[in-house]
Amino acid sequence: MKSVTSRAENAVLIKEFIRAGEALGLDDIELSAILDDHVFTIMLIRQGNQLLQLGPEARSRALLLIHLHQSLLAVLGNEQNARNWLCSHNNGLRGRPCDLITFHAGLEQVVQYLAANRAFI
Repeated sequence: MKSVTSRAENAVLIKEFIRAGEALGLDDIELSAILDDHVFTIMLIRQGNQLLQLGPEARSRALLLIHLHQSLLAVLGNEQNARNWLCSHNNGLRGRPCDLITFHAGLEQVVQYLAANRAFI
């Protein structure tokens, strides 16, 4: 029964990852960079042709993107504001968050920045 639960949890995680990426205006290339996978894999997932089994690192990255999306919605109120914030230069991050999140360390940095500066955003 554990494997069924794992598959179900994995399917929900992938669905939420794709949904968060779409809401933040990320394309398949950016989503594949976040997962450190091929863009073709993301395209197959969108078409429902493949259930991607996430390894521990990819799972962590997917969860971070979902957390980033939820944090931005909590702070900024809607997805348009979240997309604008992601694409704007941020002095504290020394760059645009959308450029940083395609790398694991950058994604962690942006999530940590949001957590530390929620009142100021």
